[in-house]
Amino acid sequence: MVGQDGFPHVSSGRHSVTRKRRASSPALIDACCLIDLLVSGQMEAILRATGYAWNLPDAVNAEVQFVRLHDPARPGSFLNAPVDLSPHLNCGLLTAYQPADPKEQTLFVQYAAQFRSDGEAMCLAIAEARGWVLATDDRKAIRIAEKGGLTVISCPQLVKTWVDATRPDTALVVQVLTDIQTLAQFRPNSTMPESDWWTGKTGSP
Repeated sequence: MVGQDGFPHVSSGRHSVTRKRRASSPALIDACCLIDLLVSGQMEAILRATGYAWNLPDAVNAEVQFVRLHDPARPGSFLNAPVDLSPHLNCGLLTAYQPADPKEQTLFVQYAAQFRSDGEAMCLAIAEARGWVLATDDRKAIRIAEKGGLTVISCPQLVKTWVDATRPDTALVVQVLTDIQTLAQFRPNSTMPESDWWTGKTGSP
């Protein structure tokens, strides 16, 4: 979709998943997973398929300003497109979250000293303080979260959940995975859950 500024603005995807469910468990998404889903073109459908209530820490929102997309005017080329998350916040797909609890703030200061990105630090602080699920692809964040007994999910698990829940066409699945690899420059490492499924679909290690 092209905005009034002439740039293609990021779409969350055309199709959403609506299912009756009990109150959703809270989860946090960090910048790397958010970028993966934004460039997939299916962010809304993927996040809704998980059944979680997704929270967006302020630091993550501040970090994700642009994503790389295909340039429709120059096939084979790319451009940096501005990200506007306000529609996803307004519709309730994402809920903005600012650490306010003293424990969250203390943990954020501790983790901020270990990470170059405030986004990962804030996600870990909130997840640890509240016991929330954390979506991240960052190896260090995964290691720390799992050591602390937190539940961690990564991009391959998010996409696989969407595929299992909605059964999209194989061509669409391959396109989503390929766009994540090409535009977000993410490929799952062999230790990630669903990495074999991912590589089997894309044909690339």
